[in-house]
Amino acid sequence: MDLKKMSKNDKAVSPVIGVVLMVAITVILAAAIGSSVFGQGPAKTAPQANINAKIVDGDTLVIEHMGGDTLVWTNTQIRFTLEDGTIPTYLDSSVVASTTGIIAYPTATRLDADGQFSVGDILSFDLVSTANTDLPTGQVFNLKITDKVTNQLICDKKLRS
Repeated sequence: MDLKKMSKNDKAVSPVIGVVLMVAITVILAAAIGSSVFGQGPAKTAPQANINAKIVDGDTLVIEHMGGDTLVWTNTQIRFTLEDGTIPTYLDSSVVASTTGIIAYPTATRLDADGQFSVGDILSFDLVSTANTDLPTGQVFNLKITDKVTNQLICDKKLRS
């Protein structure tokens, strides 16, 4: 046997092993990505609704459902604050929570029996108690309606008293 020929033979198994390893890594990555993408299911989206809101008579918030999806109030949160995010002290605390600005859910007298807010429905909230007369004129308020299931915004309006 010629030792010089053996030392000159530079063919080896390493290219084959390298290709096999690359294919194995590709297959494993494809399986991991595929299982994570297809295992998540469809993304949840908030209801899409056209909401009109206004302050009337200086003390009443009127919310009207103009079109789009029906809102279920148990899955919905209404927040009413000043433009800078603070909660005014003159709001009726039985309607608007004084620490969060969240409006209490509409009662059965204001809603359909099923607790839904559909196209054409109108809700009104008296924002100030009988001790106060009106909201201060010229104030800018934020009204945000959020879907609690998806934590997405349904409506964001600026209202002026």
